[in-house]
Formats: sequence, structure tokens, C-alpha cells
Amino acid sequence: MIHQSFVHLTLQGLKRRLDKDNNLLIQKPEGMLLKAECKFNEPASLKDINDFEKETGWKIPDDLQNFLLHHNGALIFESEYGGGMELFSLNEMKSNHLSHMPGYCYPIGYYAEEYLFVNSEKCEDYELDYLLWDDSSSPVDRWERLNSNFELWFDRFIISQGSHFWEWNIIKPENYYK
Repeated sequence: MIHQSFVHLTLQGLKRRLDKDNNLLIQKPEGMLLKAECKFNEPASLKDINDFEKETGWKIPDDLQNFLLHHNGALIFESEYGGGMELFSLNEMKSNHLSHMPGYCYPIGYYAEEYLFVNSEKCEDYELDYLLWDDSSSPVDRWERLNSNFELWFDRFIISQGSHFWEWNIIKPENYYK
């Protein structure tokens, strides 16, 4: 099923909230307010993307391509305390693929010593739930399946102001206060 990507709408909404220095105030758990900065790289070209796929053998899904055509990497919600989600450029995807990572998965982002991965095999089969999350030191069968594609993950990441929204269902009152 072909759908219209909404990556550009998520980017537009985020950018409208940024001040002239690309900062915005975000709210984190328990009422903590932080000034966060967003930095955006220049766009990749279709030739860059095609060359990347030929060189690596990794399939870049359409929604991630859409993001790369707007920005070949970004740093989202970096605060004075560090952090922020680094969305890799094409070159950074290659350089951050470590030898112990499976060949069919490639990293597209990094946040607090954990990686966001694309399962390229799922992309080849046009499956939409191709994102994985882990510190990359666990065996791949223990990586967290996010049951998401890039644009849905990115939209929710922006809405949640950089929180690990995919972990919210495991945080309940009985384990929150421990």
C-alpha cells in the first residue's frame, strides 16, 4: 500500500516551534523544563542515497529517504546536559556500523549510548515495522522491536519531546517509584 509520507510535515511543525537560534523549551518528566537545540544538516541527493545503497547493500526505506532529502542527518533536542537524538548522515550510518552488528541492520541514530537501527531485510520485503533499538552489545534477537517505520517513530519522538515513548507502556505506578 502506497501512502504519502508526512516526514516533511513533522519537520515543518518542529521548525515552527524553534526560535531564531533553533532552540525551544521542552518539558521532561516530573515537570523539568529544558532549553533544547535542534541542528539540521544539508540535504542528501537521490544520487547520494542510490550510491549509499549500491555501496552498502542496505535498503533505505522511502520515509527515511524523504527525511534524508530534507536533512542528511540532524541533532534533535540537545540540552545543556548533553543528550539529544543524533540522526546520522549517510556517511555516519556507514561509520557507526560496528563489526559485531548484523550485516542486515544498520544504525541510523544514536541517543545516550543506544542506537536506532533499520532492519534492511524488512525494507527489502516492504515491511513497515523495520526499526530496532538497542545498545548494540546485546544479541540481535534481544534488540527491542519498535513496531514502527521511521516517519511514525520520528513524529512520535517529536511529539514526546525526545522521550523514549516506546518504553512508556512498561512504566507503571508500581515500578515508577522504585
